[in-house]
Amino acid sequence: MNSISISTGCLPRLEGCQFYELSSIIRMMKRFLKESNVDGFEFVLLPEWDRENPPLTPTSAPFECEKHSVEEVFEVLRNESFPILSVHANRDVGNFLCAEEPEKVAKGTRLIDVCLRFAEDVDSKVCVFHFWDTWKESLDLARLEALYDRFQVLHPEIEISVENIPTKCRNRTPFQIMQNFKHQTLDLKWASMFNELDAFAENIEHVNNIHIQGKYQDGILVPNVGKMDYREALRRIKMLGYSGVFTVELEGEASYDDILRYVDKLKRSMV
Repeated sequence: MNSISISTGCLPRLEGCQFYELSSIIRMMKRFLKESNVDGFEFVLLPEWDRENPPLTPTSAPFECEKHSVEEVFEVLRNESFPILSVHANRDVGNFLCAEEPEKVAKGTRLIDVCLRFAEDVDSKVCVFHFWDTWKESLDLARLEALYDRFQVLHPEIEISVENIPTKCRNRTPFQIMQNFKHQTLDLKWASMFNELDAFAENIEHVNNIHIQGKYQDGILVPNVGKMDYREALRRIKMLGYSGVFTVELEGEASYDDILRYVDKLKRSMV
């Protein structure tokens, strides 16, 4: 049976807190483990916590929001027994790697190692990355693939999973960019945007994490781009023999009880 995970990025909103409040994340992780059928979590390492610079990607958080190093986050987690099924690396990694300035590329490279070491420390086997800048019209894909391969060799116990984030790259879709990355995260929202579920379904053996990213509507999650029916997509993926984790990523507003019921419904559909 597939494992059901929930992204920590959405947890604080379920109790009226800001997404970057670490104390709320920890509190809600405890609550979900106690009261829901969730199997574990995708722990999100937020760029908002970085003391060096504001996020390169859009954010609603002020730069003055609370800051935490990766080491400090681990210290908070180490005395807990949370099942971390995946780690979502700092989402700015791809922007740093594709920057023109050498110092930014160097920081992106350093962040890869930092996030992978965190994944090892919390006993997660999967670490999700945004591996390119969504707004770049051209990518040095050979360099990105070589960097990926190097870190996969350095961290053989972690499956480095590249997510199908959007791209402005000329004549390429996310699926086409990802072909030489061994492990892949399929985000259903982005697959809906680019109409690429069929392509990923034919290569499902490379997928180790599926993000169910959407807004809560009438008891289910639905995408806010494209026309994908998540219920049908999940049935199809399960029938293909997918054995990885399904990760719930709530967008927008919903109550704690709404998501509790959704997770329970999702879990029962996996039986």
